[in-house]
Amino acid sequence: MCRIALNVINCVLISVGLGFAILSTVGNFWVELSLSYYYEHAGLWNWCDIYICRVITNATDILTVTRVFMIIGCVSYFFAFVLNLLTCSKKIKQRKTSGVLLCATAIFLAIGMSVYTNEANKNGAYKYRWSYIFGWCSFSISIVSAYICFAIEPKNDDPIKPKNDVRIELSNLDFRYDYRP
Repeated sequence: MCRIALNVINCVLISVGLGFAILSTVGNFWVELSLSYYYEHAGLWNWCDIYICRVITNATDILTVTRVFMIIGCVSYFFAFVLNLLTCSKKIKQRKTSGVLLCATAIFLAIGMSVYTNEANKNGAYKYRWSYIFGWCSFSISIVSAYICFAIEPKNDDPIKPKNDVRIELSNLDFRYDYRP
């Protein structure tokens, strides 16, 4: 019962984390600059001021690296979600594969977010907004989900592990004892 509840909780966590990763990747509110006379905000794909949004066509190497790692993180999150659904439906029994994929997802997201953080901190006027925060929340959820995948114990009917109970059948044994003094 507890294993089923953990599987369901993990499926929900992974789907929320995947949603956060996608929203973070496509969102236009990674950073914001708000002055008394000027306002702008930017994401990985668009830069917007108070009137119009423009596509970022001449992306820096830092922005390209962030984009690539965030996309790879979203794709690996999706595959981890599919594997976890198959585990919940008992089509496969490899929970640890989903856990390893979630660890890789956390690494991809952390690299993408850290590279962007390092670049954005060079100009102290920017404030981080919801798209950026969703990215770090998604990273945290992937770590928690990976831990749950590794923490769920397998059933005892696994053919590799021996069973604990041993039964000896005595019905076919003959206990005749012929005693002659």
